[in-house]
Amino acid sequence: MSLGLRLYLAAARRAGKARVAETAKRLARPAGQLVWLHISAAKDVGFVQGLIQQFAEDMVDVSFLVTTPVGVAEETSFQEGCDQPCLHITAPADTPQAVAIFLDHWQPSVAIWAGSCLRPTLIVETAMRKIPLLMLNAQTCASIKGQPRLGKGIIRSTLGLFDHILASHGFVKTRLVRQGAYARNITIGGQIDDNTPPLFCDDRDRDDMAQTLAARPVWLAAYTCKAEDKLIANAHRAATRLSHRLLLILAPEDAARGAALAKSLASDGWQVAQRSLDQEPDEHVQIYIADTCDEMGLWFRIAPVCFMGNSLSQDATGCFPGAASTLGSAILHGPNVRDFESQYARLDAGNAARVVHDEVELASAVQDLLAPDKAAAMAHAGWEITTSGAEAMERTMAVIYDTLSTRGTM
Repeated sequence: MSLGLRLYLAAARRAGKARVAETAKRLARPAGQLVWLHISAAKDVGFVQGLIQQFAEDMVDVSFLVTTPVGVAEETSFQEGCDQPCLHITAPADTPQAVAIFLDHWQPSVAIWAGSCLRPTLIVETAMRKIPLLMLNAQTCASIKGQPRLGKGIIRSTLGLFDHILASHGFVKTRLVRQGAYARNITIGGQIDDNTPPLFCDDRDRDDMAQTLAARPVWLAAYTCKAEDKLIANAHRAATRLSHRLLLILAPEDAARGAALAKSLASDGWQVAQRSLDQEPDEHVQIYIADTCDEMGLWFRIAPVCFMGNSLSQDATGCFPGAASTLGSAILHGPNVRDFESQYARLDAGNAARVVHDEVELASAVQDLLAPDKAAAMAHAGWEITTSGAEAMERTMAVIYDTLSTRGTM
């Protein structure tokens, strides 16, 4: 252990004494084997979603715990398509006291680190307890708090604690080795941030909804924030001038906003129905509020065109596009998608997504993509890009199972 890491841990211990003790017991620990997955940054959410669903298919007797840094919103989609318990909490503060409480309570069977942003105390304490420690989908050099030059000795010592590291490309492996990782412990696995298994959908619900819509043209606004409500409604009003039967399915990021959103839209003259009230989008409904949880798989299958929300307002950060492109929906999005910049860049470059900057461009794009051939071409391009990581996911799972088998953990 380097001097820098010893000093870091000592400072973290002093910081832990100065703050109120944290508790990791907000949720009860599921019985049996527990797979712990830590997400370094929001861009790794899609990768972990896919990993959990793959794990859940192969191993039915495990549970999952996802930890994320402060600021990464809870994702109900971690549980979608997974019958086993799948919990999501904020990662403990990087102090020995908070980490000990966390590990004592959860007692994970394996620790899977998604991405290369390090939390040294958490990693050191995990390794000291002989918990298998894997870093997967590393796409950049390692860093602490997003700064790769902060504490070179700390990074070097911390990287050496991982049993295995799976890098996305050869140049990433080279950078990690220069930072102190052992070359023998690194495998090049390919980039799989877009490889997300399809969200669950009950075929009966899809058939019923398709029959209700009776071939009406439909577009979806998904994971939208409050600041986008007016823009989306205005874009829909403009789009309906060319297609008066056009239906907007509006799925806010926070389903609890459904009632207030329906009231606001109705006061503006819209004919509105709510999914949470078991109302149907009959021929008179212009906007259908999809304010239920765990049904995004249905809406992406129903709508050939979708606008991915949390991307138009100035403080927006984007939402993961993989679920939409996997299910064959042509994607529109705003310019503010910094948390998923690489994913949207790949889709834009492959003509699988289109950026819009305001309600006028959004309305124009929706009108353009009402032509089935154009929407289908974009959707097919998105599907090809999104599913290209299947082989990389297979290599990832092979590394995990090989490590677990060697260590006799599961």
